[in-house]
Amino acid sequence: MRRSGKLTVRRVPVARLTHDEIDAMWRLYDDHYDNVQRPTFERDLAEKQYVFLGQDRASGEIVGFSTALFYRQEHAGRTIGVYFSGDTIIHPRYWGQRGLHNAVFTSLLGWKLRHPATPLYWYLICSGYRTYMTLVRNFPNHWPHHAHPTPAWEASLIDGVSGARYGEAWKPDRGVIAFAGPQPVVRQVTAPFTVEVLALPEVQFFIRANPGHLDGDELAMLARLDLDAITAIVRRALRLRPAPQRTRQGAPQPSPVLR
Repeated sequence: MRRSGKLTVRRVPVARLTHDEIDAMWRLYDDHYDNVQRPTFERDLAEKQYVFLGQDRASGEIVGFSTALFYRQEHAGRTIGVYFSGDTIIHPRYWGQRGLHNAVFTSLLGWKLRHPATPLYWYLICSGYRTYMTLVRNFPNHWPHHAHPTPAWEASLIDGVSGARYGEAWKPDRGVIAFAGPQPVVRQVTAPFTVEVLALPEVQFFIRANPGHLDGDELAMLARLDLDAITAIVRRALRLRPAPQRTRQGAPQPSPVLR
């Protein structure tokens, strides 16, 4: 099977997933996580609305996915939108590509355009530092933040959303979801804590905030899709575009990526 090494991502309603696609998702998940069980995986999948399905552009092989659910919740007299991302994995050979990020952000922006008066928050729980860094790097306004205390309203929102979803497994004094028994954890060979990673202040904060991450404890996080976030997403996308090619006369020519 010839692979291109290029990631392409499409959003698929859970109800339209084929049996073969679900099998491939499970194998990928099982290969990269410890303490996982297929019935639990399928139960969590059935709760979601969409899957962002990552495939190799040439072979069509499923090499990543992220499950997703949009819903509304009442909190402190306000209606908010919640985007909840569940099981997520991308094969390491496709790390660094923006296909999954772009597909998720497009869906977030689409929801916000359809509901402009409703605040939208991304609710994320993470036992791995790479998932944590996804929110940190893409959303200026996220909580908990490594350099700033969480404002009271956002702290109460994390508590409200986490308590509603996880009940007694939510530990508000620690800010984590901790279930009884062995929990899914990313294998250390998949996302090791290298010297470079441990030097990052955000990762140092993650380890302090979630000391049980190696046992599968999940840090509850929140990010707001606002103008700051949209601006940061656009700027990041522009920085990642390749520089225009130049002719012999030095005139820039547009890259095919920009079409």
